[in-house]
Amino acid sequence: MGILRPRDNPPRGLRVAAKFLLAVGALLATMLALAAIGFVGLERGHAQVDRLAQDNVRTIQATADLEESVNEVELTALQQIPTLSPRALEQLDARLDTVLVPRLRQELLRVETLISDDPGATDRLRAIRIGLDNYLALRRAVPHDTGLDADHELAEARLAERITTLFSGMSQNADQLRDFEGLEAAQSTAEAEATYRRTRDLLLFGAGAALIVALTVALLLIRNVVPRISECARFAALIATGQRPGVLLSRGNDELSALGRALNDMVTASEARRTMEADQLEFADTLQVASTEDEAHELVCRQVQRSVPGSSVVVLKQNNSANRLEAATALDPDNPLAGRLAGVEPRACAAVRFGRTHREGLDRPPLLSCTLCASNGTGSTCEPLLVGGQVIGSVLVSHQERLAHAEETRIQSAVAQAAPVLANLRNLAVAEFRANTDSLTGLPNKRATDDVIKRMVAQANRSISPLAVAMLDLDHFKQINDRFGHAKGDEVLAAVGAALQSCLRASDFAGRFGGEEFLIILPETTADGALVLAEKIRATIATITVPGVEREITASLGVADLLAHGGSIAGLLHQVDLALYAAKAAGRNRTVAAPVPDDLADLPDMTPKASRTTDQA
Repeated sequence: MGILRPRDNPPRGLRVAAKFLLAVGALLATMLALAAIGFVGLERGHAQVDRLAQDNVRTIQATADLEESVNEVELTALQQIPTLSPRALEQLDARLDTVLVPRLRQELLRVETLISDDPGATDRLRAIRIGLDNYLALRRAVPHDTGLDADHELAEARLAERITTLFSGMSQNADQLRDFEGLEAAQSTAEAEATYRRTRDLLLFGAGAALIVALTVALLLIRNVVPRISECARFAALIATGQRPGVLLSRGNDELSALGRALNDMVTASEARRTMEADQLEFADTLQVASTEDEAHELVCRQVQRSVPGSSVVVLKQNNSANRLEAATALDPDNPLAGRLAGVEPRACAAVRFGRTHREGLDRPPLLSCTLCASNGTGSTCEPLLVGGQVIGSVLVSHQERLAHAEETRIQSAVAQAAPVLANLRNLAVAEFRANTDSLTGLPNKRATDDVIKRMVAQANRSISPLAVAMLDLDHFKQINDRFGHAKGDEVLAAVGAALQSCLRASDFAGRFGGEEFLIILPETTADGALVLAEKIRATIATITVPGVEREITASLGVADLLAHGGSIAGLLHQVDLALYAAKAAGRNRTVAAPVPDDLADLPDMTPKASRTTDQA
């Protein structure tokens, strides 16, 4: 089996060009060798014509047969190595065992009989016999196995080299025997003709062998290269048409293998890009339907967490005054960032300060560390929210490992898409706040008050729960404006607004209803509880002092209950207005409750256990 290597390593096998060059080189070398052998053989035959003797004809023939047998055994042994067909291997084995090896042994005995009186020839025959035994031992020790992997090819090359070395010595000894006997038969014309014919046959055999080798190499190259090229071409065509072809199986370690891996990497990168584009499109579409800043902040948080699995994301924004930085998404109380954000200025965030991406933790420490994300024990990437050159906040991503380039790109894309949407939502929220807020007192204005009372009355009617309202009017406010000026009158209104906010619960509502009138809506509160709160408010207003206003500031209040005094918004406001007029008619600076109709006086008490009267007491 071949050795598995990392995909990023360059191919170490023969390249395609090298394979073709090797085939051409082998063919040329074979042809040159055959030409050299033929030239040497012919020259040797002409030189031996006058020296061959008739009595050495048989010996020369025997040595020639011996050499031919050695060559045939060598050729057959080498043919076994690249053969893949079991049937062909069986035929070659049978030919060696039943024909060629026995014939070689017979030739050795025959030559030994003819030249038994020559010690040098006997030594050469012994060397040939030893070489044959060594080959047979090597053949038994190294059985043939089929395969196309690099290790098997290397083993075949080494086996071929060992066989060639063994038979080279045998052929050399056989050739020396032939030359020695040929010298003695230099005078014989018949032996010269035999040498010529032998050389001619060798050339023909070599030419045929060279042709077979060339065809075999060409077929192997076609089998190895052409299908792979076709597969790569088909795979590339599918990629070009935008289809998803799967994975291309890469075999070998040459340029075609590198091309296959490159195509696979191209498909992987394309799939990742498609996924990223689909996520970004989904994020952009979802972001467009976000109705509030909080919803958009959560979408940004989820999109970045989806882009960087295992990360922790916090969206930071500037407050309305742009002098503080605060978390716009949920933050774990145990997170060190929660403590660092307390009263921190926007410039404390390096990304906000520089208006560019700031990284800490896993890379080389920056020249200027961020006071918010430094020393968190993890890596952090902070991306500023830029809109028209202005920084409105940042997105802080904490991660355990260094971000890949694709992950950084997805974070930047998400932040770039979200920034203008967040800015628009903030502008809409500010505009809506300003449209619903009285700039002088900081309380909701008439428009917002109308919306709130509709919602609270509807809720109280559905749940059959008590709801009370109080109408407040400042006493003789026109005299304050006429005597001390409208500026002082505005200061009085602002102070009354602050006093109202200090007296109410979080669930209560107070709004400026017009001029110096204020409407107070009290859910889960009966008329008795509303009277207690109204008296508290009246007393608080009586303590207000405004520099430059040298008179007492008082207010008259009317109180009405939804169930007892109205049942509808119009009826409730009418009853509380009548109660306010009654308070003014009674001398001002007092609280008057609307009278309960006789048909409602005997109704059971619907007050919850935790009543407003108890709360205010």
